[in-house]
This record gives sequence, structure tokens and C-alpha cells, in this order.
Amino acid sequence: MFVEHGLKRVTVDDLVGAAGFTRGAFYSNFSSIDEVFFEVFQRGATQMLEAARVAIAEVPEEEFTLASIGDVLDSIRRYGRSWFIIQAEFTLLALRDDRARAVLAEHTRRLRAELVEVIADVLRRLGRAPVVSTEQLAEMVVALHLHSLGQLHLGESTLGEDGLSEQVVSALVLGFSHEA
Repeated sequence: MFVEHGLKRVTVDDLVGAAGFTRGAFYSNFSSIDEVFFEVFQRGATQMLEAARVAIAEVPEEEFTLASIGDVLDSIRRYGRSWFIIQAEFTLLALRDDRARAVLAEHTRRLRAELVEVIADVLRRLGRAPVVSTEQLAEMVVALHLHSLGQLHLGESTLGEDGLSEQVVSALVLGFSHEA
């Protein structure tokens, strides 16, 4: 519902109708539509990170190469358009609302910490060390990923037909790391 209609155009009736619940069930679990939206954001981010972790773990350490990054990208590709819209909605809300800004900041801190772990694992498997902090590398990856999703779904992508390509991420990894 949030992807189709936007955060501020979704009603409680829309949400309970789509979920097959009653208004009473809604209010016994949530106090506002924003609270549901925050939960949707958190669950989506958690699912994406888990999909990336699984994709990394499925490649034996001794076989992990730059090409393996393509498997990781493939694992999160299905979240593309929906994730971009949800993330953009949250960012816009946070720019206008102090409470949402605090919630987004907390989500961002938690997600960044998890992404740092994922990136550190990838670098370790590749036998590489970052030339900038892993936190900065995580920030660059997120920024590039979100930009590529936006451009892809606007029909303006120069990063490949799937948005953020294995080639671009591999170049980013090589450019911002060195052999360990």
C-alpha cells in the first residue's frame, strides 16, 4: 500500500483491507500509520541484509571472488523498486518531521552497523582491507545503490539494466581497498 499510494495517502482502512484484519486488530498492534510504516521499513531492511548474508554464506570462502558480488546483488534485486520508494518516503518524512528523523536515524545506525559487518566479511573473503573506514565504504555502497535504483526505475540508468552492476561494485571494492 505504501509503495502504491505513498505514506500520506494510505489510510487505516487501506492497510486493514490489504492485510485482511479489522480496525480493532490494527489499533491493538499499532498506534498510527507511521508506526506501521516504520515497521515495514525495518522489516524490508532486515530481509535485504539477511538475503545478502545468505548469498555470501552460500559461496565457500576459498571460492569467493569479485564475481561473487554479483550473487549478492542478485539476492537483493527483488527489493529494488519497492525498497527505493519506501526508503525515499521515509527520507522525505524525516526531512519534515523531527520524530520521524529520530526514528530514521536509529534505523540507519542499526542498519549501517549490520552493513558494515557484511562489507567487512566480503572484504575479508576477498583478502582485501579498506583504504577508508568500513563505515564510509558502507555509506558509499548505500548511496550508490539508492541512486542506481532511482535512476533505473526512472529509465535513466547508466549503471546497467539491473541498476547497480557487478562491474560497478567490483570497481568500487577494488578502488577503495587494497590487498590485505
